[in-house]
Amino acid sequence: MSKRELLSVFSKIDSELIGANTLRLIETFSPTLNEEAASKLYCQILREYGLEAELDYVRPGRPNVIARIKGAGAGPNLLIGGHVDTIFPEGCTSPRIEKGRVYGRGANDMKGSLISMAAAAGAIKQSGVKLNGELLLAAWVDHEEPEGVGIGPRDVARKILTRELRADGVIIAEGPFDSIAIAQGGCARFEIHVTGRKGAPHTITCFMKSNPILWGSMIVEELYKMDQELESAKRNPLIPLRKSIQLGNLHAGDFYNRLPDELKIVGTIRWDPDEDLATVEKNLRERLNRLENTIRNSLDSDVKIRVALTLSRESSEVRSDERLVQVVQEATAQEFGQALPLSGWRIVADQPFFVHDAGVPAVYYGPFTEDDTTAHSNDESVSIERLAAMARVYANSALMFCGYTS
Repeated sequence: MSKRELLSVFSKIDSELIGANTLRLIETFSPTLNEEAASKLYCQILREYGLEAELDYVRPGRPNVIARIKGAGAGPNLLIGGHVDTIFPEGCTSPRIEKGRVYGRGANDMKGSLISMAAAAGAIKQSGVKLNGELLLAAWVDHEEPEGVGIGPRDVARKILTRELRADGVIIAEGPFDSIAIAQGGCARFEIHVTGRKGAPHTITCFMKSNPILWGSMIVEELYKMDQELESAKRNPLIPLRKSIQLGNLHAGDFYNRLPDELKIVGTIRWDPDEDLATVEKNLRERLNRLENTIRNSLDSDVKIRVALTLSRESSEVRSDERLVQVVQEATAQEFGQALPLSGWRIVADQPFFVHDAGVPAVYYGPFTEDDTTAHSNDESVSIERLAAMARVYANSALMFCGYTS
């Protein structure tokens, strides 16, 4: 596409309208499990941009939103998407526009990005450029943990796999602004339950070696040893943060001189794209089984250690030579004067559903930078000009990936 033609598309991207529509969407709260009102409004906004859009209910009262610009030829299809739900709104600054930023819950994560997607597709539609392949937009529900388990993005991925939606690549409109994320570490929550003698006898009748709290301290020591091993392991070159084990909760007992019936340890474990949940779980169980045998043989035969892992997101990665990656790099090069580097992250997000479940490449490009990420904070906000720049990158990526006729 000539520079003149591209500028014609970009001229349809209205920063002021992006800010106003982002504020509209923020003012319609959509905490996880309660997304319907915001999904309906986003569907309406997409139609205002001239797009075909529809609600796609994945659960009663919980619709994804799907929009499209149909392709005129036989080019590949691109989907740009992200989640419409937010964390709880309580405690967040009031929705408003001030000094070039939009404030309120969801501004940064990720209602501003949804509007950038809409503005990009609307600019292509209004410019009269005919895409060869189809451009799809998707806004899905059920992302934010702990309530969200990925029902919305998983359903989009399922539809891609079954060809109900035809997509050959996915741009997820959250993530870094100064790089393109192509890899994600995996994450799971673990619960370790430790039990021993039943009946909560008075501690005067028991030795310390029979106390689940002592056994729990040994488990914590073993988990720390595992984390130290992860710290010294070779790091993934794309992901700055290392693999880790971390503790969040430890609870035992109901009275100071009664032997606890049970001790519970809750935490997270994170791994790299060259591993998966099955491998991580096998390693953790084997180490805890060995520790249980040690306690049984040397301290108390009543000990039982059980562990359960709940997957937050699997790890995933796409190849750097994928055409989608190269297209987004070229689009950022045209926007910023140089192609952005490739990166990875450990935040729980939705790439794995598309890479593993749908079998298509997916990358992240969004509004986050190290010094300007307010997602989930009480002062959540996003730069309107940054959202406009993202819209230009999305529009240019769609033109290059799908192909077009002037």
